[in-house]
Amino acid sequence: MGRGLFWFAVGAGVTVWLVLKGREYYERFTPKGITEQVERTAGNARGWVDDFLHTMTSAMDEREHELREALGLDGSTPSTPEGLPVQESNRT
Repeated sequence: MGRGLFWFAVGAGVTVWLVLKGREYYERFTPKGITEQVERTAGNARGWVDDFLHTMTSAMDEREHELREALGLDGSTPSTPEGLPVQESNRT
């Protein structure tokens, strides 16, 4: 009797699991479920693109500042890559 009860409980547990998983898959592939998945994916992609653009623009701004500083376009004296001041040429 104990063996039969064990297998009955295993069968009932598997059945419950299959019903729950089946319901989950059914809801996932209904038009509403697919719409939710698309919206979720679009939101994730939008967030990734926003992060990428923010990182790119901040890196561009930083590099522009470095270049302006190196060329003396920010009001300071331009310097060579070694950090030595650039000598002004005397043109006649």
